[in-house]
Amino acid sequence: MIPHFNSIKGFNRYLNLKSPKKDLIDVVKYDDYDDLKLESAGITFDYYMIAFKRNMSDLRWYGNTEYDENSGFLYFLSPNQRIEWKSKNQWSGYHIMISPILLQEFNIDFNFFKYQISEALFLTEEEQMRVETLFEQINDEYLKDDYSMDLLMAYCNLFFTYVQKCYHRQFNSRQPLHNKLVVEFKKLLNTYYLDNPNQLPSVIYFAENLNLSPNYFSDLIKYHTGKTTIEIIHEKTISIAKKDLKSTNKPISEIGYSLGFEYPTYFSRLFKKFTGKTPTEFREINTSGNKSI
Repeated sequence: MIPHFNSIKGFNRYLNLKSPKKDLIDVVKYDDYDDLKLESAGITFDYYMIAFKRNMSDLRWYGNTEYDENSGFLYFLSPNQRIEWKSKNQWSGYHIMISPILLQEFNIDFNFFKYQISEALFLTEEEQMRVETLFEQINDEYLKDDYSMDLLMAYCNLFFTYVQKCYHRQFNSRQPLHNKLVVEFKKLLNTYYLDNPNQLPSVIYFAENLNLSPNYFSDLIKYHTGKTTIEIIHEKTISIAKKDLKSTNKPISEIGYSLGFEYPTYFSRLFKKFTGKTPTEFREINTSGNKSI
C-alpha cells in the first residue's frame, strides 16, 4: 500500500519541508529549501495541490509535446490522485496545498483541478513571469503573521483564473494534436453502439479510450468544437434514433432501450429537446410523408 497523507504536516515531513502554518492551506517556495525529497515511488493525500516547477527532468512524463515550450510548467492534483516522481536535481518553483473544505467555503472550483498530472500546463516565458508574480503575492501574504485568509484566497482565485486563460492558450497552440483527438473521438462515437449495444455512451468512456481525464477531454472538445462533449454524444444518439424511427416499425420504447435509455420517458424528453417533436410525432410526420411519395 502506498503512503497516504491526511494532513499537510505529514506530507511536508515526507518531502523535508517545514510544518505548515495552518491545517487547511500551505504555500511553499522550493528555493527556500535545499534538501527536497527527489524521488518517491508514489503517494496520495487528502488535499488539492497546485505546483509550479522549473528545472525538472523528463518533461514528457508531465505531458510535454512538440507544441509546448520547455520553460516552467504547472500541474494540479486532486485528493487521492497518485503522484510519483524521480528527479536528478532539486527543482525550483512553488506549490500550494489546499483543503477541499477551504475551496468549498470560498466557492472556488475550476475544471483543471481534476486534470491528470500528465495534462500539465506548459508556460510561455510571458506566462511564467506572470505566474511567478502571482505566486509571490500569495506567498508574501501567507508569510505574514496576521495574514488575511480572505485576501489569500482572493489572490488564489485570481491565480486560478489566469491559469484557466493559459490553458485556453495551450489548447489553441496544440490545435494540430487536439484536432486528431477530436477526429478520433468522433470515430469512436460513430462505432460506439456496435461494441456497446443497449448502453448509453458516457464522457468517461471516451476519455479513457483517449487516455485523458474526463475534465481535460471535455474542456478541449468544448474549446475546439464549441459544443460540450455530452451535446455531441446526444446529437449522435438522437441521429441514430431518427433513422430507426423512419426506417423501422420498432416500438419507441424498444428504440430507446437499444440506445441505452432505461426509461422511455427520458428518451422521449431528450428527443424532443433536440428535434422539437416527440418520437411519436416525428415518426408520424415522416411516415405520412413517405406514404405520399
